[in-house]
Amino acid sequence: MLNTDRTELKNKLREERNPSINKISSDFYKRVQDYIIELENEIKNINNPRSVESKMLEDELESAIIDVENIFIYRIKKITTYARSHAFSKNPSKNDLDKLLPEERKVYDSILSAIHTSHKELIEPIINPEIRDKSSNQTENTDTESSEPEHPIEEVEDSQETTATPSNSDTEKSRKSEIDKNESKTSSNSKNDINEEYVVVRALKDIPTFKAVDNRNYKLNSEDVVVLPAPNANGLVKRNAAQLIKIN
Repeated sequence: MLNTDRTELKNKLREERNPSINKISSDFYKRVQDYIIELENEIKNINNPRSVESKMLEDELESAIIDVENIFIYRIKKITTYARSHAFSKNPSKNDLDKLLPEERKVYDSILSAIHTSHKELIEPIINPEIRDKSSNQTENTDTESSEPEHPIEEVEDSQETTATPSNSDTEKSRKSEIDKNESKTSSNSKNDINEEYVVVRALKDIPTFKAVDNRNYKLNSEDVVVLPAPNANGLVKRNAAQLIKIN
């Protein structure tokens, strides 16, 4: 059975090398598929893949796949040429169309339709004035329609409410009042901070240089009024070296 299928495949390949389209049986590709599957199964059933028999079957399988692909390519090339010649022929002969498989006939029809469509869109407007004028009018109508607005634009008079705006003088007064409030708060906070951390004293006598708790060096002369850290100021007051000055 394998030899018969192999012989048929080789004969069909030689036949398709001719330029004319040849008739092909409707089950040709299906029988080739069965033939290849049978070869694959026989190769799997051989225990020794390096045997001569296995090698022969593998070569036959590879040859069958190459042959059927070449048969397909030969036929597609001839179908393409056939459709191209019919596209530009006034009286095309359709005697060979019955030799095509249904799938091959679809290829022929698709190529023929594509050629006719391209010719109609690219060539006919050039060689046929009526088609050219008709196409030009359609383009102008399309441009005119697209330039017209879909909806008319209605003029709407916006009603605006007048809102009272404060004068410049009122604005300045308000701004100045706000600044005064902020300065007052800042001054009050500063006094509180000084009262809590620093105090103001008046030196009652000369005091040599000393280092206060804020890591600063101070040297006071009699009657100097200075701000000192509270611990140092209290110490001087207790020793009658300075007098505390209260800040309201």
